[in-house]
Amino acid sequence: MAKRRFVRDVIGVFNSNVFSIITGLLASIILARVLGPDKYGIFTALVIIPMIVVSLTHLGIRGSAILHVGKGKYDKNELVSSIIVLLIMASVLGIIISAITYWIYDEPSFTPLMIGLVLLIIPGRLAIVYIGGVFLGDDEINKANQMNWITNAINLGLIALLVWAFSFEILGAIIAFLVSGIIVGIYGIILISRSFRIRLRIHKEIIKSLLKLGILFSASFFIIQLNFRIDILFIEKLRDATEVGIYSLGVSVAEQLWLLPLAIGIVVFSRTATTRDQAAMISTTGVLVRLSFLFSVIASVAIFFLAPYLVPLIFGTEYIPSIRIIQLILPGIIIVVIFRILSGHLAGLGKPQITLYIFLPALLLNILLNLLWIPQHGGAGAAMATNVSYTAGSIGYMIAYSFIVKVPLKEILVFKKSDFTQIRQLIRELKK
Repeated sequence: MAKRRFVRDVIGVFNSNVFSIITGLLASIILARVLGPDKYGIFTALVIIPMIVVSLTHLGIRGSAILHVGKGKYDKNELVSSIIVLLIMASVLGIIISAITYWIYDEPSFTPLMIGLVLLIIPGRLAIVYIGGVFLGDDEINKANQMNWITNAINLGLIALLVWAFSFEILGAIIAFLVSGIIVGIYGIILISRSFRIRLRIHKEIIKSLLKLGILFSASFFIIQLNFRIDILFIEKLRDATEVGIYSLGVSVAEQLWLLPLAIGIVVFSRTATTRDQAAMISTTGVLVRLSFLFSVIASVAIFFLAPYLVPLIFGTEYIPSIRIIQLILPGIIIVVIFRILSGHLAGLGKPQITLYIFLPALLLNILLNLLWIPQHGGAGAAMATNVSYTAGSIGYMIAYSFIVKVPLKEILVFKKSDFTQIRQLIRELKK
């Protein structure tokens, strides 16, 4: 029963992610075609700053909430109330840090109105992260999924209306991003208030405990987000907005390979935080790593050969240079699949700092290679730097994981006959 429920949870998150990816892809198609590479690049560079800042100012409360709620150390009503207090504090902090970052970055194409609206995106996005952590820790994975796909659905609808129908261009895209976050953030607060008695009081002990673990999650997630997105900021400064548009589109297409691993990683994290049978979780995680890697390799081959036909058909001929970005960055995207799942297990064990230790050197390597290769090779240079950074970080993480859980790398990576039994079980569950 436990295995069947695990598979159902993975399928549930996977289905939610599929819907989110489809709506996100449709939104990207509208933005790419209506805005063109130059304005699409400006929009991408504009919103990437608060997204990176959110990865820091969410204070790791999503991961910390999953562990605290799952372990049941504190009264849940007081715990959730403390999480909402931290949400308010983090929102204010995120707006301040983002505003300072825009001032330092000093990009002429970012108007004061654009910046002001983008800053207001932060509270809604943080609410989705914080409340989703409560649901995952309380084993309400479906509610956490719901918040994600509803956000993307509203965002798509508003982009179609404001950008496509009314031609509000970049401003319309920002408003869509803002409103979708606010609506779902409020919806999440309503949902959570039905399950818990929320009182805005400062429980010092609980807040201290949340932050003590959360800071580790926050720092780790911040480093990962920088690794994934800092190249866009370098391209904006070292090349131009058009190059950003070409590059970001290519990366977003290639990153669809993370659809299944992200779903699995979330469920592994949630299950590890609540289970007592860690030996079984280690075995299950190994199976999931191998099958996800196999799936990603097969999917990447399909993307490699289909991209030259689908990119101009879907996004327009002006995005043909994105094809090379997609094909170049696929190796790095594939290797990160392993990290995505293993990190879910170690995070569930309360060891998010391992990501920080491994990927901080990888980030520094990424920055150095971006500075060396972007001026000469543009987006292609950024893609190559990404491959090197992702590969170094993922291999380092595998070695660290092997040492911590005391399982040889061979046991994690080498396929077994029983793995394919799991595939048949997954297919049966999908049919149901």
